[in-house]
Amino acid sequence: MKEACFSVWSRWLFGLLLVTLACGLPPVLAVAAEQAEVKVTAIEIRGNKRIEVPAIAGRLTLKAGDPYTPENVRGQIKILYEAGYFEDVQVETESGTDGVALAFIVREKPFITEIVFDGNQALSDDKLKEKITIKNQAFLDQPQAKGSAEKIRLAYQGDGYFSCEVIPIVQTLDEDRKRLTFFVKEGEKARVRTVNFDGLHAATKDEMFKVMATRESVPWYGLFTQLRLPSFVSDAGVLKREEMNNDVERIKEILLNKGYLNARVGMPTVELI
Repeated sequence: MKEACFSVWSRWLFGLLLVTLACGLPPVLAVAAEQAEVKVTAIEIRGNKRIEVPAIAGRLTLKAGDPYTPENVRGQIKILYEAGYFEDVQVETESGTDGVALAFIVREKPFITEIVFDGNQALSDDKLKEKITIKNQAFLDQPQAKGSAEKIRLAYQGDGYFSCEVIPIVQTLDEDRKRLTFFVKEGEKARVRTVNFDGLHAATKDEMFKVMATRESVPWYGLFTQLRLPSFVSDAGVLKREEMNNDVERIKEILLNKGYLNARVGMPTVELI
């Protein structure tokens, strides 16, 4: 009788063991696995020169004691890049018995201490300073530097220099100081040789020129043939983008006064030759 009871009891324990193994780790082992999760033991910042460590560390959302995962580390790298102060961010890890120590090695962007203009003659330095958005005593922002170069180019274009080129260059003064130079190649002023009015029948070219700011250039002999100052001693015939846009409205007004209420005037096209 005792042997029968022992046999039943043994089969019951064996069945319980099989069920436990099939369902996963026992509760005690699961707790041990959770306790074995890798943690961040320390975070170090290296490579910074102008920005202090607390200012950098304060941006990080990962702290000592948090779980260490590749996703968490990648998130911190993204945060540092988005701060706008660094052109390179690297990570070093050191494993220990308590977890992983992290070191973020940063390389700061060039610090601009001076902004100068080179090659500009038609527009003064003060005029160009009004156009740019990038400032000195700040870390270099490449998109902002390119945007400022474009603003300078548009300022020249507005003054008739349609072939103007502007190139921003960073020059090293010493290890900690950089100069941002905008090299300007002005080119020649674009002058209007001929103005054509496609599709215009309700008014003459002379009627349009009476109200338009855009003019055709006057050759040197125009002083005698047209009784007008030649273009090389005046602004006659200088191509200016802003005035072209205003001329569109002036042409519309002439046609409106002539009763053409539905007249449409497109933006002018420019062909540089």
